[in-house]
Amino acid sequence: MLHLFHFDLKPRSNYGDAILFELVRLLLDGYDDRERFLVTGSANLRHQVGAGRVRQVNQGYDAVVLGGGGLMLRSTNENQLSGWQWKISIADLEALTVPLVVFAIGYNRFEGEPDFDPVFAEHLNATVAKAAFFGLRNHASIARVRDYLRPELRDRLTFQPCPTTVASYLVPDLHVPDLEPERRVGFQVTFEERNELAGYDGDRVFAGLLDVARELAGRGYALDVISHHPRDRRFHDHLREHGVDARLVPLEGIERDIHDGLAYYARLPLTIGMRGHGQMIPFGMGNGIISVAARDKLRWFADDIGHPELAVDPRGDEWPGRVLDLVDAWFGDFAARRREFASIREGFWQLSLDNLARISAALTGTPGERPFRAFSRYERELALNAFTAARLYDREVETSTRLRDELRAERTRATAAERQLARREAQLARLPFYTAIRRARSGSAHRGE
Repeated sequence: MLHLFHFDLKPRSNYGDAILFELVRLLLDGYDDRERFLVTGSANLRHQVGAGRVRQVNQGYDAVVLGGGGLMLRSTNENQLSGWQWKISIADLEALTVPLVVFAIGYNRFEGEPDFDPVFAEHLNATVAKAAFFGLRNHASIARVRDYLRPELRDRLTFQPCPTTVASYLVPDLHVPDLEPERRVGFQVTFEERNELAGYDGDRVFAGLLDVARELAGRGYALDVISHHPRDRRFHDHLREHGVDARLVPLEGIERDIHDGLAYYARLPLTIGMRGHGQMIPFGMGNGIISVAARDKLRWFADDIGHPELAVDPRGDEWPGRVLDLVDAWFGDFAARRREFASIREGFWQLSLDNLARISAALTGTPGERPFRAFSRYERELALNAFTAARLYDREVETSTRLRDELRAERTRATAAERQLARREAQLARLPFYTAIRRARSGSAHRGE
C-alpha cells in the first residue's frame, strides 16, 4: 500500500472546496479494495512549501497528490513562486524525489482577468514535466493549459472529472436512486466583483433570479437558497426583502459531518447554481442542474456532460425565461433525465477508475484489479476525525505564519526607524549652529563653569 501526502484545502467558509478534497481522499483510499492507496498526511496547498516540507514528504511518503479544485487562478493566493495557488518554488518542486500526482484541477481565470505572470508558464511546464499523472477536470482546461506548455509536454494532460461529479459512487448510502419529483428548487447564487470584468451586472443577475423565484413560487414550488459561502446568503436576504419566501440552507461552516451537504443535494430535485460546485455536487448526487453562467467553468462543465443549453448566460433581458423553460423541461421528463445523467455519471466514474489504474501502474508497476470499496458512514466518521485534526493544525499554522509575518514586519519597521534616526542625528551633528553649541558647551565644561 502506498502512503500518500495530499496538498489540499480544508476551509470552513467554502463548502465546495471542503467536501471536494475529502472526496478526493475517499476515491483514492477506496481504490483496488482499499489495498492500493492511503492518504496519511496533508497540508494546505496555499502555504509555502519549503525545504522542510519537501524533506518530510521525501522521507515519509511514497507519493504526493495535488488537487483537485480550480487551482490555476492568479487572484487567489497571489505569489511569485509559482504564479498560481500551489505555493512552491521550482527549486523545491524539483527537490521532490517521490512521484507527483496532479488530480482533477482546473484552469480557473475569471473572464476579463489579466493573464498569468510569466512565472506561471515556467512553473506549469516544470510541474507537468515532474508529474507522473496530470489530470484536469474539464476539456476546456486541457485546451487552455496546452497553450502554456512546450510541445513535448502537451500530450501529458488527461481528463479527470472532479470527484464531486461521481459523489454517488463514493457515498452510495447517501444516494437516492429513485427520488420522487417533489416540486422544490434550490438556488445557489453568488456574485463577485471579479465577475464584472466580463460585463456581468450583479444587480441585474439578482433581479433576473428574483423574477425566476417569484414565478416558481407562484407555480407552487418550494424554494431553498443554498449557501456554500457566507456571501451566498445575500440572495436569501434579497428574496426576503421582496416578499418571496425561501428556506436558507447553509452548508458552509459544518463542524461535524461535512457529508451532510451531499445528503441534502441527493434529495434536492433541481439546483439553479452559480458556483462550479453548485452544479457538480448535485449532478454527482444524481440530480438536475441549471447554471447561471457568469463563469467560463460553468459552461465548460455543461459542455462536458453534453448539455451546453444548461448554462445560461445572464447578460441581456431574455435569460430568466430560458431558466424557467429549463425548469419545465427537467420536471416534465424527470425520470428519463435523471437516467440520462446517471449514464453520464457512470462514464465519469469508469474514466476515474481507469485513471487510477494508470496512476497505480505508474507508481507500482501494476494497475490494481480489485473492485472499488466505498467507506461506510462509520468509516467516514473515523476519517473525518483526521480531517478535523488536520484542519485545526492548518489553522494553527496560519496563525503562527501571520504572527511571524507581523513580527518580521515590526522588526523591519523598527530597524528602518533606527536607521532613519541615526541618519538624522548625523545630519544634525553636521549643522553649523549645532556644532557651535557643542563647542560652546565643551569649552564651558573645560573651564569648569
